[in-house]
Amino acid sequence: MMKSIEQLRRDAKALRKAYEAGDRNALRRVDAHVQRNAPDLKHADFLHVIARENAFESWPRLVWAAETVGLDRAARQQRLKIAIYHGQNWVVDRLLTETPDLAADQFGLQCALFDRAAVEAALADDPLLALRDFGPRRPILHLAFSKRLQADPGLADDMLAIGEALVAAGADVNDGFPVHPGSDHRLSALYGAIGHADNMV
Repeated sequence: MMKSIEQLRRDAKALRKAYEAGDRNALRRVDAHVQRNAPDLKHADFLHVIARENAFESWPRLVWAAETVGLDRAARQQRLKIAIYHGQNWVVDRLLTETPDLAADQFGLQCALFDRAAVEAALADDPLLALRDFGPRRPILHLAFSKRLQADPGLADDMLAIGEALVAAGADVNDGFPVHPGSDHRLSALYGAIGHADNMV
């Protein structure tokens, strides 16, 4: 079970104390997630590190998830996103076996899982879903960067149908997202499909 928000806040305070004392492990943890000089670090930076270590993009997103779906479920959804992106399909299978509805109402995840029925139903209800950000990427990028096809090549037709449905709803096949937050260098959907996920069929 994941720690509570208050426990995570205390972890951030403890991390700051250790960092300011020069603890090597604390220095390593902070350096992995924060691009600032030591004198400029604020409490928010240590909260950010705790959020990133728990697979969330930022502390506000962690708090929002905790308040809307509950922290344990939100953490599992974040783990599912990471597993799909990195092709850890045994993790995907385990998470979905334990919680079959984990991707319910998570449009980006449904695209990444090639859940054609769910995606088509959601788009029929709200076509603008194709244009919204879900985490750091829009749906066509969740689709393109997903490595789910490697676990089940039989999903190829569903993957293609979802892509067509997203484009029909206005998604941009030339879409991309920053390689790092704030970066001008963008990773395209085409790169995701060919270079990252090897999803060309």
